[in-house]
Amino acid sequence: MQVSATAQAVCSGAGSCWFTWGRIKAGDCTMDHAKWTLNRDGSASFEAVITSSDSNDAWLMWVDALDSSRFVLGAIHHNGDPKFVKGTVKNQWHWWFARGSFNADFFDRIDSMRLKSHC
Repeated sequence: MQVSATAQAVCSGAGSCWFTWGRIKAGDCTMDHAKWTLNRDGSASFEAVITSSDSNDAWLMWVDALDSSRFVLGAIHHNGDPKFVKGTVKNQWHWWFARGSFNADFFDRIDSMRLKSHC
């Protein structure tokens, strides 16, 4: 089951901006304290804690930057891949840290981010 959640912030004129989400559930998995930080130079960093009530699960995530009309400006990716993956351990919370990048040309147009997840 794929879920989608959106967070809003204004990046225009800033050196960096950050987007935070509350608890997100997808299948047997739960994510808390999710935060993407986007920098004017096109670099991005992510942090969250994740867990699953089942063994051998993995959290899959795709992230898009959106403008104020909710049009997709582009994906956050790592090495050209827009999918971020982190394995889970049954009933144990673990930090997930990731780095990515995006086209810095649209930084000032970013109004929100959409995080699509599957577990």
